[in-house]
Amino acid sequence: MRKTRLHFGVWCLVTLFLLTFFPGLALAEEKPAVSLEQAIRIAKENFNIPSEYSNFNSSYDNYENRQVWFLNWESTQEPRGTFNVQVDATGEIIFMNHWKAEPYPETGPQLPVISETQAQDIATQLLSRLAPNKATSLRLVPNDFEVIPLRQYGPVTYNFRWERVVNGMVFIGDGAHISVRGDDGQVSNYSLNWTKANFPALTGVISPVKAQETFETTGMLELQYQLISDFRPLRAGEKPRVILVYRLNHPSNGVIDATTGEPLTLEPGQWLRNQNGDYGAGGAGELMGKSGAQEQAATPLSPEELKEIERTAGLISQEEAMATVKKWVDLPDKLTLRSAHLGTESQFSESRFWNLSWNAEKPETGKLEYVSARVDAHSGELMGFNLSYTSQEPRQFGRIDQAAAKKMAEKFLQQVQPERFSAVELDKRNQQNWRPLAKGEPNPPYYYFNYRRLVNGIPYPGNGIHITVDTVEQRITQFDVNWQNPEFPSAAGCLGQQLANDVFLKKQPLTLAYTLVYGSTGPGDVKLVYLPVAAPNQLVSDVLDARTGEFLDWQGKPLSQQPRAYHFTDIAGHFAEKEISLLAQAGIFGEYGDTFRPDEAITVVSLLRAMLQVSQGNWGISDLTDQEILKRAKEMKWLEEGELTPAGAITRENLAKLMIRLLGMDRAARIEGIYQVPYTDATALSPGLLGYASLTWGLEIIRGTGDTFDPNHVMTRAEAAVVLVRTLRAKA
Repeated sequence: MRKTRLHFGVWCLVTLFLLTFFPGLALAEEKPAVSLEQAIRIAKENFNIPSEYSNFNSSYDNYENRQVWFLNWESTQEPRGTFNVQVDATGEIIFMNHWKAEPYPETGPQLPVISETQAQDIATQLLSRLAPNKATSLRLVPNDFEVIPLRQYGPVTYNFRWERVVNGMVFIGDGAHISVRGDDGQVSNYSLNWTKANFPALTGVISPVKAQETFETTGMLELQYQLISDFRPLRAGEKPRVILVYRLNHPSNGVIDATTGEPLTLEPGQWLRNQNGDYGAGGAGELMGKSGAQEQAATPLSPEELKEIERTAGLISQEEAMATVKKWVDLPDKLTLRSAHLGTESQFSESRFWNLSWNAEKPETGKLEYVSARVDAHSGELMGFNLSYTSQEPRQFGRIDQAAAKKMAEKFLQQVQPERFSAVELDKRNQQNWRPLAKGEPNPPYYYFNYRRLVNGIPYPGNGIHITVDTVEQRITQFDVNWQNPEFPSAAGCLGQQLANDVFLKKQPLTLAYTLVYGSTGPGDVKLVYLPVAAPNQLVSDVLDARTGEFLDWQGKPLSQQPRAYHFTDIAGHFAEKEISLLAQAGIFGEYGDTFRPDEAITVVSLLRAMLQVSQGNWGISDLTDQEILKRAKEMKWLEEGELTPAGAITRENLAKLMIRLLGMDRAARIEGIYQVPYTDATALSPGLLGYASLTWGLEIIRGTGDTFDPNHVMTRAEAAVVLVRTLRAKA
């Protein structure tokens, strides 16, 4: 069965416990050969995990008899990075991914330091070391036409893929992938997919000619129109493009049975994996030869790793979690356990949940086909389940009404979650099917009830209980408890109800308007209504800060702090009005709100923040502290260590250097003996400044005072704005 490939971006997965603590954990009878501690040591022996990646967590997956430890290291400070390793429970590394935030590059593409041939040698050596018994059955897939872009962001990466060969035939989906960075030769990604299977002999197969005949005569390709997807917004009046294509459009997806010569027909619930395959569990590797004492001495564990092992001890076993589910769900013997996963959920790292799933080998009409369940691994409580039955035709109406369904739901919740059920209330404002039925209207086949959590008498919609009642068969088919325990602040000091109303309606007063009413059959009548409409030039939302009265965005941040355009009131008639207005429209130089203060001296941090905004965009820059701005500027090679201080003034000399570095021309500016300037004070310029002064003069960025450069002149905010705009034009 296919398992979805995990993307490394989603890697802050779940923390798990020491597998060998729990008897009977594996779905099969065998127990994994390595523990969590051993898996950590295997990873650290084979990869150089940066010491700054101190935040560690783990998880364990048991899927289709594949047992895998997921290990995740993450940096807690800038620059961010993650190092992820999957270790098969027999001790073989089957996946690694290393991601780190890249410093902003100088202008222009980054050229690789190592060649593709050198990168291939690095990848081949790693494959031979990590999978020595499998490397001889792997064949490198040539890809001479692959484009290796010289990217503006991040280094060049070389990618290599090997396919598995069995009896001289490729085994689709099995193989290895390795990525090597072109700047330092480090492996950034490794994955090995290896399936244990019996392979039929190459006898009684049809010829290639017969296969081609089948493909052609069964009409595998179909002429179709295709809409061209375009990421750019369409221009006014522009319509999406439609083209004609031939598309592989056959139930077999072009696959032909090599024995019968007919298109391959799959049974319901079956599918074929593609070239990428999934992350299968490999065989036992040769990495477990060291004794425990040798491992302890060679690879000491960090405090975070030891803490992870400690806090995962004492959790219930898989067998105990299964027993909890069976206490509340009648699981037929025909259902087979397909997966068992223990890990955390959301950002609450202390929580642990068992996620279990069963399904029937041969579904029967009206019978239970699939079950998934979630159990708290600390308390052993059932936190949710979903029961799926094969559909029956024709569709039937409910045999019980809403009141009876609600009574059934609440009786169940009082039994399975009595404490939490006492801390919730039925949410009728957001209730599916929560409406009186018309006379003679039949009951729906399902009723859905949502209960939201109350804390100190205040609703907490982020937590609660959802339950579904099948009104035809009169049974619970789904329920889910979402419950975390963050710190809940006191309501003391909050705005009163009336004051909150006043604040809200002041910026978006109720306004008389028409609106169109929609119903189950589509658009209905037009109604005349009152509704909140934002007052002119107001940033509003549906959420207010209960203490400050500020409107908040979806992240809970004040809208007033979001990037916005400025309309400075103190620049009219100023020589720099045009340039300042351009930057203001881009939301730059807004530290004083709607005043610019053009004749005030520009500070280092103000200019650097503006440079970051024009090069990286506004989002995320306004929240950076002064020290973070300086750090970011150093990473981008705009500043040298100790060169400037955040609150310090910017001289013309400083400004020239910063603008040339913004253009990525610092190296050229440092070349001696090739520059000249038309300034009378050229001989008095500081050592090394001539190149910067010459380039900024030639690019029409800085022209000094006319005859002189005057390097110590303190730049005003207006002068800096003009120079920054000129630099952007030169960069373009």
